[in-house]
Amino acid sequence: MEECKAPGAAKAHGHPMLRGRRTSQSHGFSASQIKSLAAICDAFIPSVLPTKDLQDPEVESFYRLSGSQNGIPEQVAELMARRVKPIGLVMARCLLWLLATRLGTWMLCGSVSLKEEFPYLQAFSDIKQGAREQIMLDWSQGRRFAFLKFAFKIFKTCCVFAFYTVADENVENPAWKGIGYSPPEPETNSVASGRPLEKGVIDLSSALEQDLPRLFQDRGFTVTEEEKLSGKEKAWKVECDAVVIGSGSGGGVAAGVLAKAGYRVIILEKGKYYARDDLTLLEGPSFDQMYESGGILPTNDGKVLIMAGATVGGGSAINWAASIRTPPHVLKEWSKQHDLPLFESQDYQDAMNAVCGRLGVQDGCSKESFQNSVLGTGCAKLGFHFEKVPRNSTEDHFCGSCCCGCRSGNKKGADETWLVDAVDSGSIILAGCKAENILCQKIPANRKQRAAGVVATFGVKERRRIFIQAKVTVAACGSLLTPPLLRSSGLRNPNIGRNLHLHPVQMAWGFFPENQEPAGKPHEGGIITTICKEGAKWEQSGYGTIIQTPAIAPGSFAAMIPWTSGLDMKNRMRKYHRTAHVFCLARDRGSGIVGGEKDIAYRLAESDKVNLKEGLRRCLRILIAAGATEVGTHRSDGERLSVKGATDDEIEEFLNNQGKGRRGVWPILFSAHQMGSCRMGKDEESGGVDWKGESWEVEGLFVCDGSLLPTSVGVNPMITIQSVAFCIAKHILQFLRTNSSQGLTCGH
Repeated sequence: MEECKAPGAAKAHGHPMLRGRRTSQSHGFSASQIKSLAAICDAFIPSVLPTKDLQDPEVESFYRLSGSQNGIPEQVAELMARRVKPIGLVMARCLLWLLATRLGTWMLCGSVSLKEEFPYLQAFSDIKQGAREQIMLDWSQGRRFAFLKFAFKIFKTCCVFAFYTVADENVENPAWKGIGYSPPEPETNSVASGRPLEKGVIDLSSALEQDLPRLFQDRGFTVTEEEKLSGKEKAWKVECDAVVIGSGSGGGVAAGVLAKAGYRVIILEKGKYYARDDLTLLEGPSFDQMYESGGILPTNDGKVLIMAGATVGGGSAINWAASIRTPPHVLKEWSKQHDLPLFESQDYQDAMNAVCGRLGVQDGCSKESFQNSVLGTGCAKLGFHFEKVPRNSTEDHFCGSCCCGCRSGNKKGADETWLVDAVDSGSIILAGCKAENILCQKIPANRKQRAAGVVATFGVKERRRIFIQAKVTVAACGSLLTPPLLRSSGLRNPNIGRNLHLHPVQMAWGFFPENQEPAGKPHEGGIITTICKEGAKWEQSGYGTIIQTPAIAPGSFAAMIPWTSGLDMKNRMRKYHRTAHVFCLARDRGSGIVGGEKDIAYRLAESDKVNLKEGLRRCLRILIAAGATEVGTHRSDGERLSVKGATDDEIEEFLNNQGKGRRGVWPILFSAHQMGSCRMGKDEESGGVDWKGESWEVEGLFVCDGSLLPTSVGVNPMITIQSVAFCIAKHILQFLRTNSSQGLTCGH
């Protein structure tokens, strides 16, 4: 059985960007702001005395740790400077400046901040620990100023995430042993061909400019430097048949299909390439390097936390391996209600078969993880329908760290399949290269334009430009970034950026004492191997909820759980190693708008709220039936139920209270799936592109990612996205062959 092992030699492995703490001091916070931030860290994570005598010195040491130790405030400042949205960062800086003053502290914190003797006012760092905790609790409820609730979310998330993820050069964190966590150790004997894309990748974020001609020539392409290209300063130029912007589930498929057909393809990816040998599977640095905005990307109102891939392979490199075919009722809806016959055609079925075959999808699981065992046991006792989840890995793949990449290569993401096909066929991947706009040429006597390629930028200290000239341009940046790229390129179809769906998720948790079945820990074993469809409503409207289990390492756990006091937070974290999570995922009717990069507005429909409330109640019932002694949700007031000794009426009352709105109390929603922001349609009024994925406005410009989907899917969408991309790639081939009079740029 392939498993992730306990730590020991992890420090000898991995890319430097995926190891340990960040050592740069580029956050720009002043000494006084850092002092205020340290006091906030201490408020969230104080050094406390255990409530009872403890026999384990590691646990006692954990309780005595504080958030201001071990350079954590500097790490939090670095995290905020890099990942918090500009408006949130400005607010945080201002608040920290005010908290460094006595008057500012009184303005923001009120009478709780006052001391008994003259001059009464004091800076936040001088306030006693108990009062500081009360102030943070007041902020969480927006009692004094509404914007302080948003500030609370920023500070709490960044403080606890940094505290529980920062590792030293020995890959150790002083809190991990006390909460029962051991990071997975990368295998010391590397898998053969552990860098399958290496020969085709040019990392423009680190390559020296004088080396570019050689790097391109070694890979069969010619790059030249030209003056004032496209009216700008001098830039590099390279030609190909097709340029694919994005390397995830959509772009990877398109690149693989086009390259295997004999066309010269260049793939752009703004993230870096991390091969199997590079992966450390450490939560903090992996999120920072492999997720959009480091995994800290909220909607504009802060109500939904979005997770999306930002590395070579995109979301398929860091997803949870679930490989579920598009449900029949969804295909029927898209075909009939959206007038898109493709989805009930044999071509689409063939595409799903081809995709599942290339990914090695199978539905066996030789050993269940702790969380999936809880889900299956609870469903069985309640009589809920549940079944195995097909995965793009072998049945013995027992690894809970695929959210940080798959070091064994067992999980077959785009970086292990379609992109390998592309590179083996002569394509190249330009990593660390961000597309800025698509160049379009006017077509005489035609309202349409023609795509001529892409202008992209690269470099860290000094941004340089590169122009990729191509006969076909494929936008596959994902639902969050394809619309801003199209808008910046002059496209004006009103559907571009609208109809964003997020598959909103709410979680419930249950604590299982160590001497109780099932055995295991939440970060061990397959992440999603079981699905409960009770409440999915597939035989009715098709809009309901499914129930699955999440990847849950300590930093994510700490960021999610409610904070009501420093001691309560420590007690919750102490139970981390035996706390199981299950979540309900809604097929949402509500939608959002992508206004620009990191500008995401989203609103649930009323039916979504009802479905999530019912789904959350179902999650709690499953946990209770599975034997949890304590259950709860991530509602901000931290409400929970001690199941042992509770009467049926008390349990029912607790279940009924979940999902009810209350002043100052808020839930937290998550999204790992983004769809529909440039949906295909039968005409320009109903879609941003046509049913072949081609722009209505620009000939030779295709969209090929999750933004194409007409609605949300209701299940993990990877297979759907790749199947749609496979169909689109076939149409792109037809387009290239129809325009073959221009010939291949340099056929091979």
